[in-house]
Amino acid sequence: MIRTMSRSLLVAATLVAGLVAGIAAQAQTLAPGTTLDRVLRVDGKQVPLPGGSWVVATDTASDWNDQSIGAFGYLRTLVLFRIVGSRVDTVLEVNTNVLPTTDGWGMAAACNRADLVLAVVRYRAGWDGSCYFVTHTLLAREPTPAWRKARDFAVLKGLQISRVWLTAGFRTADRSDVLDVRFHFAPETRGINSETVDRWQDSAWMATKLDNDPLRYALAHAVSDWTVSYSALVDAGLKNRLPNDDAIAMPQTANASPVADVIARRLAELEQLRQSGTITPEEYTAQTAALKEHGLGSSSTAPDLSVVTAVKAISYRIIVSISHIFVDYYWTGNYVAAGALEVLQITINSAKFYMHEVGWAKYMGIPRTDAARTIDFKYIGVDV
Repeated sequence: MIRTMSRSLLVAATLVAGLVAGIAAQAQTLAPGTTLDRVLRVDGKQVPLPGGSWVVATDTASDWNDQSIGAFGYLRTLVLFRIVGSRVDTVLEVNTNVLPTTDGWGMAAACNRADLVLAVVRYRAGWDGSCYFVTHTLLAREPTPAWRKARDFAVLKGLQISRVWLTAGFRTADRSDVLDVRFHFAPETRGINSETVDRWQDSAWMATKLDNDPLRYALAHAVSDWTVSYSALVDAGLKNRLPNDDAIAMPQTANASPVADVIARRLAELEQLRQSGTITPEEYTAQTAALKEHGLGSSSTAPDLSVVTAVKAISYRIIVSISHIFVDYYWTGNYVAAGALEVLQITINSAKFYMHEVGWAKYMGIPRTDAARTIDFKYIGVDV
């Protein structure tokens, strides 16, 4: 009896502690207009703030909810502005959990895409995972609750907001907590003309178009370089272990050079490495050939789901068809009939295999309670 009462008291105390933690977190909500620099502290985590002062536009609860995550209180969404003149120079979007959970938070879908400027998975082990990416985003036509409040704040302050942004995203998570951080950089404050496109794929920021646009290429390259060092800071911030409060620079854009000049410079650098023996003649030949053929275009090396599925369908069909053609001929005794059957099998069965694989991966995959699963929140911009 005493043991049962003690266990009940322990459960009750745990629930009360969780409730108190949730109430305390709500009480610490940052008011719009609050100015921060160097570090944003949120729910026992840290987000390093580069480039001077940031203004809180909103700090609110997201309407995102996923029952598979378990009890996590609520998802807290913060939107901060870095302001230059009368324009929002950079938007910082932070999504994080308020209460720790036990089921892990997975990876962001963008980290596994192959059509972005950059997509890198730093590590993925069990519940722990870290990744980052660079792409462009358009403001969502149906704004999230957080963005509606942030947008109202911008209107109140008379601030201009870009339609298209260059975005650097970061996701770091462990079994208990997650930090999903996105920086949206305004091209206009960096000497690049505005865009009025309505579809993500029509933008001049597409990775496949950057080679022909020195200004956009230079900014995308600078942001990509910056993400490498900043991603490590996000990892440390998840554990509230930022090394110090030193100032962090914003991405620095070098003077834009024609792409042909940049390629020529890199070819010369490769030649120097070959002559010094740092790289082998074979490596030099392969790298120069790749540079001449593909230019400076960079994107994730992570294969797209549809591409992987198509390759699997082809390889599987080759193996099966070789075995089937002998079986078909054995039963029909006719080369023409066997060939016709094989053509039908290749066409119909390959299509069925492809649709089955894509459908299963997207909609029917068995959920995993670790970093292998993909979890996206509701963001202020769209990148599809």
